[in-house]
Formats: sequence, structure tokens, C-alpha cells
Amino acid sequence: MYFQGKTWRKVSQKVIEQLNTLPDIRDSLLVVAFSGGQDSVFLLAALSELKKKYKYELFPLYINHKLIPEDALYEKLAILTAKKLGLECAVAIIKLKPKGRNSEEWMREERYRLLEAYRRKTGADYITVAHHEDDQAETVLARILRGCGPKGLSAMSFRRGKIIRPIINVPKADVEILIRGINLPYYNDKLNYSLDYQRNKIRHELLPYLKKSFNSQISSCLVKLANAARSRIEKY
Repeated sequence: MYFQGKTWRKVSQKVIEQLNTLPDIRDSLLVVAFSGGQDSVFLLAALSELKKKYKYELFPLYINHKLIPEDALYEKLAILTAKKLGLECAVAIIKLKPKGRNSEEWMREERYRLLEAYRRKTGADYITVAHHEDDQAETVLARILRGCGPKGLSAMSFRRGKIIRPIINVPKADVEILIRGINLPYYNDKLNYSLDYQRNKIRHELLPYLKKSFNSQISSCLVKLANAARSRIEKY
């Protein structure tokens, strides 16, 4: 058992509620997008914790972006962490970005292309990704800044095709509390702090400013907005 205590009981119930919406989750095969960072380590450990309940098989995949020298070290750490959970971590490498393409957009497209290719290779039923509640808030804000309608405001759903997000309703704070309580290595990717990327500017500059200057609960408000937009779309 990796997690225990009140926080895990609360978080695990949220994950279970999401997984229970999938009629074929039992005995399924799940590819796990596994960067070896804090969020994906938590996701893999949480899914491993619930493996006895659902009897699924897990196939973690590390995607090497080949952007910085540390990527080779991150790859080794991801493989080691997965091994500690009794799992073998596969590795895929992102292709060189074509000239003229936006780096953020290209890497995102390539990650999902590689994940889908691995899903087909393993015969897996779903691809699981480690987006949590705070990621949802950032996505809503990014789409507001870009300009969007109700569909854009609905942001990320638990399921989109073969992609599922088991911890989409879990706050980052809970992830941090739980990950500190287990003996699994993870890393903090320095690219996550680079302000060359819009997502990082929102995470490290805009959201903290809005929380400090306007509403300390802005992330929760943005998530509620996404849920309301999604309910409206589903209704009509």
C-alpha cells in the first residue's frame, strides 16, 4: 500500500468515481503517460494502488523530448520509479520540430501521437494522463485569453475518445501532500519554469497575481465555470 490517511481516502474516492463511469474499466489495459514528474508519479502510484480493485494492467510510457541535457537523466529516473512500482516503462522519442511550428503546440501533438501509437501497439483500451484540477483552471484561463465560446470554456473532460484523466478533480495541493508521504523518486522539470511557454506564464505569473489581487479561490471558480459550460453543452 502506497497511500493512506484521510487525504488519500478523499482523493481515491474522486478517482474511483471517475473510473466507475467507464463500463469496461475492469480487466482493461491502460497506457500511462509517464514523465517521471510529480503529477505523473502520483497518477501511476494511485492507479497501482487501485489495481487490485479493477484488475487492469498498466503500461507506462516515458516520452523523451530531447530538448535539454537533463532529459536523459529524467528518462532513467522514470524507468527507475516505474520499476519500484513493479512496472516496466517504455520510452519514445519526439521528432525534431519542423521550422515554423510553435514548440508548445508541436510537442503536445507529438506526445499524443506517440501515446496513441503505443496504445495501438499494446492493444490498450485507454491512455491515462495526469491532468489535475489546477491544470484545468489554467486551461480555462488560457482559452479565455485566446477567446472562446462555451465549448472552449468546458476545457478538459474526464474522457476524450481513448484519453482519460483520472485525477482531473484532484487539487494539486492534495497531490503534493500525498506524494511527499511515499518513497518514490520524481523530478521537477526545469522547462516547467521557463516563461518562454504561455502555460508557464499563466501558472507562475497570471494565476498567482489573480489569486493575490482579486480572488484567492480563482482556480476553483475557473473549474466551476468549466463544469457549468460542459453541463450546458451536454444538455443542449
